Amino acid sequence: MKQTLRIILYLDLFLIMEGILSPVSARSGNSNEEVLVLNSINFNLPWAKNFYWYMHDTLQEQGISVKAESLSVAALANEMEVNAVVAHLRQKYPVPPTAIVLIGDPGWIVCRELFDGVWKDVPVIVTNARDRLPASLDILLSHAPLTETNSIAGEEWRRGYNITILKQHYYVKETIDLIYQLIPDMERLAFISDDRYISEETRDDVKEAVTGNFPDLQLDLLSTTHLSTEMLLDTLRNYKSNTGIIYYSWFESHNENDNNYLFDHIQEIITNFTPSPLFLLSPEDLSNNTYAGGYYVSTESFCDSLLETLERVLKGEQARNIPGKVGGKGSAYLCYPVLKSHNIPSFRYPKDAVYINEPKTFFQQYRVEILTGSISLFVLIVAIAYYIRLLRKAYGRLHEAMEKAEQANQLKSAFLANMSHEIRTPLNAIVGFSNMLPEIEDRTEMREYADIIETNTDLLLQLINDILDLSKIEAGTFDFCPSLIDVNQTLTEIEQSMQLRLKRDTVTLTFAERLPECAFYIDKNRLMQLLSNFVINAIKFTQVGTIRMGYRMINAGTIYFYVSDTGCGMSHEQCTHVFERFVKYNPFIQGTGLGLSICRTIVERLGGEIGVDSKEGKGSTFWFTLPYRKE
Repeated sequence: MKQTLRIILYLDLFLIMEGILSPVSARSGNSNEEVLVLNSINFNLPWAKNFYWYMHDTLQEQGISVKAESLSVAALANEMEVNAVVAHLRQKYPVPPTAIVLIGDPGWIVCRELFDGVWKDVPVIVTNARDRLPASLDILLSHAPLTETNSIAGEEWRRGYNITILKQHYYVKETIDLIYQLIPDMERLAFISDDRYISEETRDDVKEAVTGNFPDLQLDLLSTTHLSTEMLLDTLRNYKSNTGIIYYSWFESHNENDNNYLFDHIQEIITNFTPSPLFLLSPEDLSNNTYAGGYYVSTESFCDSLLETLERVLKGEQARNIPGKVGGKGSAYLCYPVLKSHNIPSFRYPKDAVYINEPKTFFQQYRVEILTGSISLFVLIVAIAYYIRLLRKAYGRLHEAMEKAEQANQLKSAFLANMSHEIRTPLNAIVGFSNMLPEIEDRTEMREYADIIETNTDLLLQLINDILDLSKIEAGTFDFCPSLIDVNQTLTEIEQSMQLRLKRDTVTLTFAERLPECAFYIDKNRLMQLLSNFVINAIKFTQVGTIRMGYRMINAGTIYFYVSDTGCGMSHEQCTHVFERFVKYNPFIQGTGLGLSICRTIVERLGGEIGVDSKEGKGSTFWFTLPYRKE
């Protein structure tokens, strides 16, 4: 029973991570190609996120769909949990993807049986591949250090499959040389790693590099195999400033009662315990001023090598015929503020390194002010000439303002006349049937009259709310209270509330398209008002079929929302006027004809565009775009 509960809990975590990290392509094209990215661990680490999004955005421009799955192999405790993951993938992807990218060998070991069945002959690219792997799945799950007896060559696991590999080379010697250049009196080198077999191989690489190239350098191997997190931090606190420290990873050992192995917990605090900078063998985010950097292959360079191989696969070349290679080109990457915070003199900084957060020169820092001062005189002359031109146009503008005032007065009269008619219609029904209720004895007929009164009351209330919104918009007092929201959560709330409005079993509503995660700075209530209006309209005009809602990024600065239905649709002429006030193409369906007009005004106030694509008898897609902001 305990084992079954653990599998259920793990699958829940797996599905949550999948929902966050499995985007569909944000570009709609004619290509049916789909690339599936399987991560042996998960996408919590910055380098994994950067890896995925760099590849996703590049392939998206080519119209290729990209999806992602987090396997969390490190959290799997036994074969039953492995089978649950495999069963989920088999059920979700009965149609094989065009190609598969596996981040890390553990994912290949876990999923290999899929390539004997539903994914047979699907081309596979394994990144971060190693030369030796656990000899069996049980050894992988045990996290035992690899030896000659419990490991085999990686080619043995891959033989007979349509697969190629992309290795990640660690420039250990070059990184130690870099540390020596910055800390020339270094006497000790500490290497921090965990108990994964990949970490074990990397420790061997470090020992070999130190023994062969730096025999006088004392090497401390700090590992979760021998140290707890508290012991590690105590050890680091006692080091001197002439100790070089290389941080690889510190995943907590697997525990049957939690998933600590999935997360590297000490990255945020470790710098508080180290007397010298932290260096790296693999890419991490240096912009947060935590790590000093190192000599390694950047995520972008590694992805470029992967995309070269993937391009050959997508063009029809078999992966097994593509020789494996080392991905990317190594270079020195250093975080300038970290080096300064440890009082390392700038004359020691290597000239050929790439520096992150490097301070700007005087001209770079005040470039805007300098350029502004240089052209001030020119701007002043232009301003005077422009002012003279404005004076000449003053009379014309005054005349135009008078015309607009007259037009506004006419619009006001038309608005009041239209409102008088729109309010009177439901009000007459309410008054008329209310007067008839005391004379009715038949309960069925009385219920029918009560429903008519309730329907017209709701219609009148909606009309009043729309009029109030419209008046606030016209007066410039319409509230906009932007904040940073989770778009996926917001659209899920809309989907759940709109499900209650569905009156027919023949219509389904789905939140069909989303990004793995999306934070958006906007007024949440106005976004919900826009999409809710679209969905309500779709429900009104869809008798049979589906209503789909979703969003995607058109580019880095624009986000696209839509609601698509299979309803009655509209003609081209109707689409032209559908966002105007009091437009109702079906007089028998409830509504004021103001909702879409208010939507257009809200979108325009937010700096976006709104529109509709529709064909009679085939449905409609209402959409709007907004400038994408995170703050």
